[in-house]
Amino acid sequence: MRNLLRPTLLADKIWEIALEDLSARGIRGLILDLDNTLVDWNESFLRPEVEAWVAKARAVGMRLCLASNAVRGGRVARVADGLGMSAVIRAGKPFPVAFRKAMAALETEPASTCAIGDQVFTDMLGANWLGLTTVLVKPLSPKESPHTRVIRLIERPLRRRWAVQLEPEVQARDSDQRSGQDSDQRSGQDSDQRSGQDSDQRSGG
Repeated sequence: MRNLLRPTLLADKIWEIALEDLSARGIRGLILDLDNTLVDWNESFLRPEVEAWVAKARAVGMRLCLASNAVRGGRVARVADGLGMSAVIRAGKPFPVAFRKAMAALETEPASTCAIGDQVFTDMLGANWLGLTTVLVKPLSPKESPHTRVIRLIERPLRRRWAVQLEPEVQARDSDQRSGQDSDQRSGQDSDQRSGQDSDQRSGG
């Protein structure tokens, strides 16, 4: 059974997420959290790194939707408009309906959708329940609501454990990919050698 809290991937910041890797996983739509993922908590200012990453995501053909529980819907709408994406305001995460609404806006299915956020019990839980790919990022700012600061006390040991568990998995996948590439190269070399030998034999005959 899939761990409903554990993310598929970890990243320090959203702009450090490799979009090429997500594309290779078949991801076509991104559901993005707002506070401490795209912007600092309760702020609207967009870092240039965030804007550049969003532009790149759009350039590689991904659809994007902002899903936020923030009470100030106007702020959510302003950020979404500034980034040129749709938004689910007062989404109701972690309930799955929030992610279903976002997928409806994206016109994607769970297998082709990735949810990105900074909170385990808000962003990861509902998305994992529906079978989405999930990426947990570190919060952009230490400034948070009192409620979130309490939840972070529970999150911290989980993040430490996942940092140890997920890194070897990524390394193993990379190793498998390299092994496959080496095998293909060796097969190509063997084939070239056999072709050369066959040619020599025909010439000698």
